[in-house]
Amino acid sequence: MLCGRSPSNRVTKRPAHKPPASASVFINCPFDDGFKSIFRAIAFTVISSGYHPRCALDSTDSAEIRVSKIARLIGECDWGIHDISRTETDPLAGVPRFNMSLELGLHLGARLFGRGRHRRKRALILEAKPHRYDAALSDISGQDIEVHGNDPSRAIRCVRNWLSEHRNCDQPPLIGATALAGDYQLFQSEVDALLAIRRLDPLDELTHSDFLFAVRDWIAVRVGVIQ
Repeated sequence: MLCGRSPSNRVTKRPAHKPPASASVFINCPFDDGFKSIFRAIAFTVISSGYHPRCALDSTDSAEIRVSKIARLIGECDWGIHDISRTETDPLAGVPRFNMSLELGLHLGARLFGRGRHRRKRALILEAKPHRYDAALSDISGQDIEVHGNDPSRAIRCVRNWLSEHRNCDQPPLIGATALAGDYQLFQSEVDALLAIRRLDPLDELTHSDFLFAVRDWIAVRVGVIQ
């Protein structure tokens, strides 16, 4: 577990506007309230592991074409987490949601047809249930798909293990998944004090950028290091 410190009025710096691609992780997943617990657990794990989460919520520009924005973000990240658990029939629309699958395709296309570092792009594909993707995306059946079962702790384990497995051989492994899940629970129980100091909204009302700031702020307070 992370060692404890008391909250302070110190201002935590936000990361550089565009972190290096080698430390940037593109997160492709649903952004609705029903998936928020998984999404935030993934983002927390990425930050705690020393990487920078990137996604379509990073900035809002109504003049930017969405698919161009997604392609740009994928191009700026050597890592990509793609959750395809919502590739299922929408009960209201009667058709599946293919946004996540499209973005996964862009990532794989960059690796297959890109040049230079794009050839080294790594991907983690997540699902909620084993082999459900076979019916909708049979072309990826031969790839390693991790299952989180809609459980934030299992999602943390999937992301932690993936990032740790691909560290350089001279780097120590990341802290264990159980410890990371415990840190996330501790963050959820303690972050309100930091939010109050910053005069930010409660955790469930934070914008995406404010949530990322809160995670980094909490880590800085807990271990004295701004990641």
